[in-house]
Amino acid sequence: MPFALRSSVCRFFVACCLGIAACGGGGDDEGNDGASGTGTLTISIFGLPSGTSAAITVLGPGEFRQTVTQPSTLSSLAPGSYTISAANVLTGSALLKPQPPSQTVGVAAGGRAVATVAYEET
Repeated sequence: MPFALRSSVCRFFVACCLGIAACGGGGDDEGNDGASGTGTLTISIFGLPSGTSAAITVLGPGEFRQTVTQPSTLSSLAPGSYTISAANVLTGSALLKPQPPSQTVGVAAGGRAVATVAYEET
């Protein structure tokens, strides 16, 4: 697949995922992480070749720090702002850059936040 077409398809896919995530909806207990007053953060990752790990760091309240290398859902998170920072990934044949390289999302008590990182070849 030509690079321009692959890049366009990747961007379209990410836009669709963000749109679906923004819709939310559902029952009263959707995304509820129990009575503890914590929330969840789902991190979606696209554009990496099979078997390639992402290079993502999540920082949050109370000195929270976690490395994410694959699509993940982090649970039992304290409410607050979380910064998702993604670094470039070097494969055997290409340098893949994350879009966006950094983003901040809010996690609410009993809520579910979503962050998406799409890697693109440069």
